[in-house]
Amino acid sequence: MKIKVNKAGIFNRLDTLIIRVKDMEEAKNWYIENLKFFPVYSDEESKITVFDMAGTTTLTIWQFDENETGGTMNQGNTYAVFNCEDAEQVFKSLKKKGVAVDNFVASEDVSLFNFYDLDGNKFEVIEIKEKIDEE
Repeated sequence: MKIKVNKAGIFNRLDTLIIRVKDMEEAKNWYIENLKFFPVYSDEESKITVFDMAGTTTLTIWQFDENETGGTMNQGNTYAVFNCEDAEQVFKSLKKKGVAVDNFVASEDVSLFNFYDLDGNKFEVIEIKEKIDEE
């Protein structure tokens, strides 16, 4: 029996909510100590920590770079990240429809890009590439 999976429009699901922070370690400790959040992934180089939210959506804190400031257009503090199966295809589809898109990046782990609504609100799309364990 095949079970139908609900989708979020053209996306699989809301993947994560990004919260921009000034100091990663300080913020990470605050979320752990005060909210009892459990970190499932941290990357010191990228300055991000991902917290489990007991569902399919996570919460990610991401430290501002030294030359960034919060709250400027296209660089908002908080934004949603949508998961999809083929980021390049979604990027091309949105671009063809006249949606403002930018920053398409692909690596062996992920492909991602940004898009903006009519008011300039930023969203991100991510395709997380599954790794096959070779034993």
